[in-house]
Amino acid sequence: MITRAELGRLRVLRSSQSPVLSVYLPIPLDQADHRGLATAARELVKAANRNDHVREADLAAITNAIRTRSHEWLGHTIAMFACADIGLLEFISLPGHLTERAVVAARPHIRPLLLALQRNPPYLAAIIDTKHAWVLAVHDHQIDTVAERTGKVVSSPGFSGWYGLQTYGVQQRVIQLARQHFRDTIAILDKATDGARRPLVIGGHENEVNQFLALLPRQVRQDVAGSFHVDLQTLTPARVRELAAPVITRWTDFSEARLVEDVLGQPRRIAVATDLADCVAAIRMHAVAHLLIPDDQLIAGFACDDCGAMTAHAPGCDCQEPGCHAVPDLLDELANRALDDSATVTQVRTPPFTAAAQLRFPVAAGATSQALAT
Repeated sequence: MITRAELGRLRVLRSSQSPVLSVYLPIPLDQADHRGLATAARELVKAANRNDHVREADLAAITNAIRTRSHEWLGHTIAMFACADIGLLEFISLPGHLTERAVVAARPHIRPLLLALQRNPPYLAAIIDTKHAWVLAVHDHQIDTVAERTGKVVSSPGFSGWYGLQTYGVQQRVIQLARQHFRDTIAILDKATDGARRPLVIGGHENEVNQFLALLPRQVRQDVAGSFHVDLQTLTPARVRELAAPVITRWTDFSEARLVEDVLGQPRRIAVATDLADCVAAIRMHAVAHLLIPDDQLIAGFACDDCGAMTAHAPGCDCQEPGCHAVPDLLDELANRALDDSATVTQVRTPPFTAAAQLRFPVAAGATSQALAT
């Protein structure tokens, strides 16, 4: 799985000689389906390699790795980067199946890496009943136990006493101890976050999960991604990750949709930019706080490393090569420049825009025509 540090290292790489080859390929679980993977990778590169000249050695390094190592990446998407001129040959296993893609450019194509980080966030899982609690930290295949506790237990007296009064008293004591156990677990969760915002998944019997959720303070409740119901006696850490995965998927989908709705509801050019031209202008003015782009679309264009111009159809500045050059994906350029300004980048499913952004400050209307030729 990619880390932010590895992403940052890839982002600074650039080749001035032969292009960087970036290939993303989903690997089937059934190894019988692996026979055509190397050929599929070659076809992807052939379709992407229109103007640049990929070195056969770089392509061979990728196809050879697919033939010999595909069994290591079952059920994942493998991100592959190759450029012998800068000593780059790297393979990164990403969770799930991303869209297959090949990009030939002067730098590694990083948008699918960003998407993998976005949709597979590290999260906490709290597994609870009235007597036990486990708090787990989950990130990709790594599962760590943050805390484990067992609350006090009231033993049954074996009889009900006069009119059941003794049983009633025991029941009330059990309820009180369960609530205290839940509160102690909440304190553990609050400490485990340590100020870092991470989604939280709750697991256990339905009734006890509902009781626990009702006791959560606001600062913890706002991080709850959802819950699942399960018998704790049959639970393992791997099973926790399996049951929590669809909860996290629903949470990321909802978060993306809510973000799009929020952006579209704000004043254009004052608080947000809602088209590609305005986003390019805002990027050039370092005004973008949060960039939103489609998760499955590439837009070819031109970008200038000298003056910062970006255009969709023809060079939009007077700078000479190699400063002004063709790029296979203008959205990848936008994402990289937004990250250079410490902005957040979020990719969303089928948005009603080509690009949008939350702004740090308003962008003048006249800046748009100078930023993007359409």
